Amino acid sequence: MTAGSAGGPAADAVPLAGHVAVVTGASSGIGRATALRLAADGATVFALGRDQARLDGLGKEATGPGTLLPVRLDLTDDAAVTAFVAEVTARHGRVDHLVHSAGAYASARVDAATLADLDAQYLANVRAPYALTQRLLPALRVAGTAGGADIVVINSTQGVRAGAGASQFAATQHAMRGFADSLRQEINADGIRVATIHLGRTATPRQETIYAREGREYAPALLIQAEDVADLVDYLVRLPPTAEITELHLRPAKKSY
Repeated sequence: MTAGSAGGPAADAVPLAGHVAVVTGASSGIGRATALRLAADGATVFALGRDQARLDGLGKEATGPGTLLPVRLDLTDDAAVTAFVAEVTARHGRVDHLVHSAGAYASARVDAATLADLDAQYLANVRAPYALTQRLLPALRVAGTAGGADIVVINSTQGVRAGAGASQFAATQHAMRGFADSLRQEINADGIRVATIHLGRTATPRQETIYAREGREYAPALLIQAEDVADLVDYLVRLPPTAEITELHLRPAKKSY
């Protein structure tokens, strides 16, 4: 079965059977929820993260017909990323879905921001997903030719309109929006779709830290849930191959900020 292909009741029950997915940022939050959702739908999911303890817990939490494979990986380590891509390619020969959900965040006004924070966010938020995508393109093209493949970039509302104190992070998100738009023009003909999801505040460990830094009460029930985003990613990759959603904007229904 390939993305968006037709099938009977068995195909509906396991819609992503035979699919291979790579999900970054799977240690927690959106990446974790997405990895679990794709595995529950039948995919073989390589769940990438840096926290070994959380990854071990993720492996135990996975349910459903798919396979979840936690992989401890520093995406800023070129040699480690190259080795990982070689392993996936040798084992499966294809990647059907690549979900970028990892990244770094720091906030400060321009006159107080450090260049070290800028460099760290560029490495994690721009260079790392760019390099991983570049290395996985041959495997994505194999899946694209066979019936369809997807790249989903989890972005932020800061990638559309930057707020005060977020110049560095917003710059990386604008960069990833441009990357996704340009990449889409290059690889649509190969059967690969590229979607960007611009998220408002989402109930994740990162957001809890941001609220604490702002000195505000954290009310996760009023925010987007990580599972909401996972549902959206699942919907995107299951679209029929004749359709592509290029950009989505998701905000909390009840505003708490």
